[in-house]
Amino acid sequence: MSNTALLIPIPKKAKYGTSSFLWSAIENILLPAGYGRPILLAALNLADDFQGLTGKRIRFACGEAVGLAIRFEISAKIKGEESYSLLGDGKGIVVKASTEKGLFYGIQTLRQMLRQGEIKYQQFDIQDSPDYQVRGFYHDVTRGAIPTMETLFQLVDKMAFYKMNHLELYIEHTFALAKHPDIWEGADPLTAEEILRLQDYCTERNIELVPSIATFGHCYMAMRSKRLKDLNEMDADISEWPFSFRDRMQHATLNPSDPRSIKLVADILGEFLPLFKSKYCNICGDETFDLGRGKNKHLVKSEEDIQKIYMVFLKKIMALVTKQGKIPMFWGDVIGDNSELLRELPENVIPLEWDYGPDATRRDTAKLAAVTSNFYVCPGTGCWSRWLTPIHIGQKNILNYAKKGLKYGAKGLLNTNWGDRGNVNLPAISWHGFAYGAACGWNTAASEDLEAFHKALDLLEFGAKGLCDAWMSFEKLTKTAWGHVVQWVDPTIECSLESEYGNEIDFEGTRKAIPALEKAFAKFDACLATAHPQDPNAREELRFGAEMTILMHKVIAAIKYPDDKATNWKLADEIRRKEVQFCQLWHKRNKPSEYYRVKDALRDVARRLDVL
Repeated sequence: MSNTALLIPIPKKAKYGTSSFLWSAIENILLPAGYGRPILLAALNLADDFQGLTGKRIRFACGEAVGLAIRFEISAKIKGEESYSLLGDGKGIVVKASTEKGLFYGIQTLRQMLRQGEIKYQQFDIQDSPDYQVRGFYHDVTRGAIPTMETLFQLVDKMAFYKMNHLELYIEHTFALAKHPDIWEGADPLTAEEILRLQDYCTERNIELVPSIATFGHCYMAMRSKRLKDLNEMDADISEWPFSFRDRMQHATLNPSDPRSIKLVADILGEFLPLFKSKYCNICGDETFDLGRGKNKHLVKSEEDIQKIYMVFLKKIMALVTKQGKIPMFWGDVIGDNSELLRELPENVIPLEWDYGPDATRRDTAKLAAVTSNFYVCPGTGCWSRWLTPIHIGQKNILNYAKKGLKYGAKGLLNTNWGDRGNVNLPAISWHGFAYGAACGWNTAASEDLEAFHKALDLLEFGAKGLCDAWMSFEKLTKTAWGHVVQWVDPTIECSLESEYGNEIDFEGTRKAIPALEKAFAKFDACLATAHPQDPNAREELRFGAEMTILMHKVIAAIKYPDDKATNWKLADEIRRKEVQFCQLWHKRNKPSEYYRVKDALRDVARRLDVL
């Protein structure tokens, strides 16, 4: 039996004694008086884990219990709304907290202790509390994949297990607006009913579902509507352009000078926001790349002028949010370095500072903190535009940003999970960054021990010893990704593979990396073969992600160093077979949504290889 439990997040204080006791000797779960539904659900999950380990169903009790028990107690002595203590010895186990939220998180720790697989528990005394008040996950449901309700419920359950309390779903065009079906056509959007159902599911697990919807930049799909094309800042009719993954990321900002633009935003927010109980709303407002470079160009003499135009429209959007009784949140990349404009923001507004570099040094967090203490830091899992996540980069970004946020007094850590270029990143490839964000949000200092985190994640999430290390060894060898390959066939108006990535792609290194990747994959696959993951789809998704990563290297190598026709055709046919497999994996988790765009891109890659 281990001297300590492998837990995510690691508790602030944990002492383990030398005495040990049988889990099976415990006979009861003793619920507190007046317990709420989150406590009952957590207790039922605990009972399931208890049964999974001991083979017996634990007895539920209220008031008194006959025999040893796991007791939940409300105690004013525990300071902090989400803090808890957890004591275990020969007399049973006691979870104490000042609120039911604290009890809820104590139960999650106890569930993880049961999943260690040991028939005995050592005497323990755990005192725990979170570093960040808000520990969130930001999930992209707009760049292609729209999750089924079952997938979203599984996501929420996993958030609760790792003690996260804030969920946002990124939406551009993927909500079924009654007034504007032209925006969401063909996307299998989330409906009002689905949002309401998800909200209740979140509430029962102490997670706040916060609305998040694009209201300024990233309006590409809306601007492709023949009805709305004139609201584009660009002086171009993008409804006539071929669809482009790159243009979706780079273009289509609302024209703030056109009064119909704020009317459209009012329509969207008026229908969307009343569905949510949360007092917050993320209006996004990021990456307004076209602003001041199209219909408002005559107003711009400097970059500062663009920021001022931006601020005027941002305030109008915020006024709509405030009118509905909610507090605006927004991505701070456009004005985050302008202290003067930041001071003009309405009271209580929450800037969201994002940075995805390993060292998290892109943003001047000190400047933002000097203006407001009410901000979040937002790292990322690093999965986007990839078939398999480079976890060695993502974990550095998350840890360094968590440390930076604590240094400057950030109220929240919102870990982002984007789906750029078709959302080819299947859910399981994000579980490492997902769990690491939860770990850093709760106990940043302890999360610096990456060896301990990997051992815990191997046990709790994947049920496979050494999987995280094998994953990291594989990804450290990678030289290219889906983002490079799809650019080869993307009909963007602006660039080709060579002009966009010519200096970025190491073509020779990519070709030379293939044998090493195949060797590393063998070790990764061997770990997967022995895995017993909590997520039933994880093993297949992770294996597929690694296989596709190698395939991307072969494609890039073929572009630069074309081989004979037979070799190129063999590679093309492998892509065709992989597309069929990807289709099956996609539809296990998602609505059909925009799978056809990825399908078309993969087919285009294969066809180009045919004639290379």
